[in-house]
Order: sequence, then structure tokens, then C-alpha cells
Amino acid sequence: MASQTAGYSRTHIILHWVIAALVLFQLFVHTGMENAWMVSQGGVAEGANPLPHIIAGIAILVLVIWRVVIRLRHGAPAHPAGQPALLTALANGVHLVFYALLFILPLSGLAAWFGHVEPAAVAHVYIQLAFLPLIGLHVAGALVQQFWFRTGVLRRMAVPD
Repeated sequence: MASQTAGYSRTHIILHWVIAALVLFQLFVHTGMENAWMVSQGGVAEGANPLPHIIAGIAILVLVIWRVVIRLRHGAPAHPAGQPALLTALANGVHLVFYALLFILPLSGLAAWFGHVEPAAVAHVYIQLAFLPLIGLHVAGALVQQFWFRTGVLRRMAVPD
């Protein structure tokens, strides 16, 4: 297990923001994939182009694997000094759910599209709904840390250590 570091590396920061951008892309620009799914199920739809969604999903999976490897090898910064135990537990829980979703969603999407696994498709649609409130909680937590507790936590995902 890696030791804790003072801040995140440039690579880790870039991976964080690229993954975040790809997740937002997936959440807000997925109509082509939905239309392609309808066509694959015998329906008719305009603009059925699943390729951007598939490529972004695979990219997310690969980048998340890379990010986890970096975290296991180099550790992660400690939570801010004096942070209440409840906030530490909440932060750890949110990050754990993020990592789980970042693996489960691409894998379920691949199983649905390439393996024609109907339950994976249904799970993929419903599980993705967890991302928006999770993102909101993550952003709110970072803003509270930065501006209420004044821990400077946002600097860790903006400036490499």
C-alpha cells in the first residue's frame, strides 16, 4: 500500500478532470446511443450513432483503471487536518461510490451493447441516475471545505504537488 502524499500529481489531476468531462459528456450527450439502442431492438430512430458514447465509456474505464493504479502506487493526500470525522466518512463514501460507478457503468454498457445482455442495459440506465446527485454532493463538499472550513482543498485538484 502506498503512503499518503501532500498533494496530487499532475497526472492524477489531469485524469480527474478528463474523467469528469467524459462523465458529463456521457450524462448529457447520450441521445445517439439511446436511438441506436432503439434501432438494435427493432425500433426506428433518427440520429442513431452509438460510437461517441461507446468510445467515451471505454475511455472512462481505461482512465479510471489508470487512476486507481496511480492511487495504489503513490497514495492520496490526507484529509484536511481537523476535519470532522463525519465529513471524512462522507468524503470516503462518496469517493467509493464514484469509483464503483466508474467501473460498473462502462462494464454494464459494454455488456448491454456488445453482449446483448438486457438486464445490463436496464441496470446501466438506472445506475447512471446516481451520478447527478453524487456529482452535486461532491461539488458541494469541495465548496464547503474550501469556503466554509477554509482548508484549501480545491488547490489539491488544481495545482500538482
